[in-house]
Amino acid sequence: MSEPEISPEQALANLQFLTRDYMPEARWTVGGAFRFDHSLQTLNKFLTEMIALRRFSTVAGAPPCKWSLDWFIQRRPIAYDAYCKALETYTRQNTGVILTFDNPNLTAQEVADPYGLSLAQELHNRDRLRLNAVCVANDALAARLRAEIPNLRIYCHPNRLVVENGRRTPGLYNKLAMQYDRVCLHPADAVKPAIINAIEDKEKFDIIINDSCLRTCPVRREHISLLADMRRAPYDTELMRRRSDLLTRVGCQKATPGELCQKASCNLTRNEATTLYDAGFRSFIIQAQQFRNEMTLLWDIFQCMLDHSPEICNKAALIASSGMAEFGRAREEMPSGLRQFSFTNYE
Repeated sequence: MSEPEISPEQALANLQFLTRDYMPEARWTVGGAFRFDHSLQTLNKFLTEMIALRRFSTVAGAPPCKWSLDWFIQRRPIAYDAYCKALETYTRQNTGVILTFDNPNLTAQEVADPYGLSLAQELHNRDRLRLNAVCVANDALAARLRAEIPNLRIYCHPNRLVVENGRRTPGLYNKLAMQYDRVCLHPADAVKPAIINAIEDKEKFDIIINDSCLRTCPVRREHISLLADMRRAPYDTELMRRRSDLLTRVGCQKATPGELCQKASCNLTRNEATTLYDAGFRSFIIQAQQFRNEMTLLWDIFQCMLDHSPEICNKAALIASSGMAEFGRAREEMPSGLRQFSFTNYE
């Protein structure tokens, strides 16, 4: 005898136990847009159609340009048509796009760059869902975007706080919340009660949940400055050497079990994340810029978004393995290096 069919609403209600005890109303922004679009779109479709309790509210990223940074190799520019196509695909998935301009060390000439402005204008023009925004790390860039695109939503990137000359205080955060539509906390500040408890409008703040830098990193500002220089001179091997020496000296890429137990990195523990949620924060970011490939990001998405409590960890494992199985599905077209070409019968 076949089981009676249930409505989508009832199916959703039956799955509530998966998130009941782990930030049930959290909104998730996932990085990696314009780098790992196929993977993000595949996983977003799976979560929306199969789980529904968890989905991407927005994705974040940017094509390589003067206003953005790359943590590893300097990526080549992408075709403008590919950028527009990605925007349209995320719109069809009912997902907003946050164009991330995370370079805080911009000269006046770089702020005037026409290419970056065209990316922001295209994002705004295609914002049918009214979910798109730009996230900037430079106040002068924010001022230019406000002047050129008055209705564009502008968020404050944490790199803006990395290069802040003074102390990061609750007063600074509250001031930025008046200056920007949203503000992302410096990853090291997400575990500081003196800052968290004094933030006034917590609904306007975003929390990075998986930043792998050290909580007490002494060279984060220097690292960002080097990345900005590498954007200007992508083939300068001396800059590459200095970056490698910097990371080796600090040892931030050497994870050991002891350091993890001591909470050495800015990755939030489950208790820290739920404490922030209970304090009133609802918007969480799964960053991707510190990952060399999308497999690490995909693993982190399931690790961050799902409840791994012992009594339901088998359910989380099933969801993760089912999601990853989407990448093994048979495709209707053969892979080809000629895909971007069009052919006609005309001579």
